[in-house]
Amino acid sequence: MKKKFLVTLVFCVLFSGLAISQDGPPKRSKDKKRPSVEEMVKREMRMFKDELEMTETQETFVKKILEDSYKKMEENFKNNNNDKSEMAKIMEEKDNNLKNVFTDEQWTKYKELKEKMKEKFKQGDDRPSGPPDRH
Repeated sequence: MKKKFLVTLVFCVLFSGLAISQDGPPKRSKDKKRPSVEEMVKREMRMFKDELEMTETQETFVKKILEDSYKKMEENFKNNNNDKSEMAKIMEEKDNNLKNVFTDEQWTKYKELKEKMKEKFKQGDDRPSGPPDRH
């Protein structure tokens, strides 16, 4: 009788451990503070400087483009407008503006960085801390 109970207990513990491990990546907490526009611009500028070898003139234009884009996104969040199509429009506008500033080589590298960032985001790491480790 003790043996059956012990075997049943072991299976229950193992099964519950397996069930818990199937939850997937951690979900983003609603309480987690969204980074400020300045923080997002600073992080992206640091990555671009490291990866795209921008000139000072390019840096000025890129910083302005990023600030404008992130401010528009922040306004959408503040207004509880989580419309994905609106966010996509803002991102498309940002990309079009960046394309006008970057050289062809920089634009190609930018698109690669963007894809790597998208993959990292899908894996649950939505806030990269610096230049991607190419993520």
